[in-house]
This record gives sequence, structure tokens and C-alpha cells, in this order.
Amino acid sequence: MKIGWIDFLNTLPFEFSEENNNFEIVKGLPSEINNLLRNGLIDAGFISSAEYIENFNNYLILPDLSITSYKNVQSVGIFSNKPLEEIEIIHLSTASKTSRFLTKIVFKEFFNRKIKYVNLNNYQNIEEKSVLLIGDNAIKFKDKFKYIYDLSTIWFENTGLPFVFALWGVNKNFYKENPDDVINLYKLLLDKKENFFKNIDEKIKKINLEINTEFAVKYLKNLDYSLESEHIESLKYFSKLLHKHNLIDKIPEFNFIGVKNEVNNK
Repeated sequence: MKIGWIDFLNTLPFEFSEENNNFEIVKGLPSEINNLLRNGLIDAGFISSAEYIENFNNYLILPDLSITSYKNVQSVGIFSNKPLEEIEIIHLSTASKTSRFLTKIVFKEFFNRKIKYVNLNNYQNIEEKSVLLIGDNAIKFKDKFKYIYDLSTIWFENTGLPFVFALWGVNKNFYKENPDDVINLYKLLLDKKENFFKNIDEKIKKINLEINTEFAVKYLKNLDYSLESEHIESLKYFSKLLHKHNLIDKIPEFNFIGVKNEVNNK
């Protein structure tokens, strides 16, 4: 089985570096993993929630697993040395589809602002721009900016819901042909998540991180890695807003592998 893996700090609870030969691990940015799974070059992976929303007919979701934030996510935001009302151009990271969509929803729906969007092609003189940063780069460059507008916080303040950034997805056809393999992967991921947070301090100490280990522990404990009815409600509302603003063509269904069908579409 080919597994798409995003090598960010926030994916550490599912770390595959110590796995045996049951899996072939393919690493990439979120946008790259999205493309690989969509084109059938991997079988399962951590995909952007927007990738699922746009191409839901291709995938099934692994239950109980996500990267979600209540309020301040600390690693997805608009970074600027201008106050919000003065921002006219935002340079969007190309690494994540979900965060690009969320930025546009925040400014269209919640702030009623017309913004010009361009791709962030490099990090030179980044402090001179207003930028969408995600993942480790958001943590790395945060001290260069006076203002940080955390997108998850803005979402929560306007909806009362958590924001789901990523899901574990599997190619639907692969699952139909290999259900036992996928269920075994699912059980492994649940065990990894549980064991990681039982021993998070010790596990973080063993990893050679470029950032402060105390911050890393606090950051990871602040995230939510579950996927319950409230998370699905948030995904559905996000989908409706994307459709309202013509960012997607069709409202998705949320379909899961067979271990937890009672969650589907509640």
C-alpha cells in the first residue's frame, strides 16, 4: 500500500518513520499528496479537507482521524505588517488547498472584503508582503510579522465550530479491492494517535526538531485529531460557503470506510 505522508510538525502523531515494509511512504506537501491520491499514484493519505470536498466521489474517509483546530491553530494564518483593514493583496501559499479556500471565505463571507490574490512563489523579503502561511513555515516566519490573523480563530468566532484542515482519505476503488488492508491501516493510525499522546513529551524529546520542544508539545496538544459529528457539521458548512461563493461546483457527501457507517452524513 502506498501512503501519502506530509512531513509537518502537526502530523507527528501518525509518524511512519519506524514502520516495516507493509507500506511504501510517499512524502510531499499537502497539495502534492492531494494530486497523488487524486491521480491514483498513492492509495491513501492525509489530504486537505478541500481536496475531499472537491473530489469526494473519488475517496472514502477514515473515521475518527483529522487535523482540526478549535480557535487558535497557530500554523495557518494571514501574516502581515499591515493591519487587516489596509491589506489589499494576499500572497497565498501553494502548499494547501484548504487554507487557500478558507482565506477566500474569511474575506468574502466574514469581512466582506475584495482582496487580490497572488501565489507566494518564494520567501524572499517575506516581511514586506501580506501572506498566507501554513504548517512549519507559519511557525518559522511568525516573528517577522506584527500582525497574525489566525484563520481557525476567525472561523470559530464566526461559526462556533472547529475547523477541519485535513482528513485521512483512501482511494475508493482501492478500498473496494483491499478492504482488510485499509481497515488495518485505520486501526494502526488510531493506535499511533493514542500512543503518541500518552507519551508525547518523551516522543518529542527523541525527535530532532528545529523549534523549541516545549512549544512543539503545547502546539500539538492544542490540536484536535478526532472526527466527530461537530467536525462533520463544520465541513458541511464550509462546503456550503464554498459553493455559495462559486469556489466548488457541487455540495459533497461525506462517505466513510465501512468500520463506522453510522457516522455517514449525520
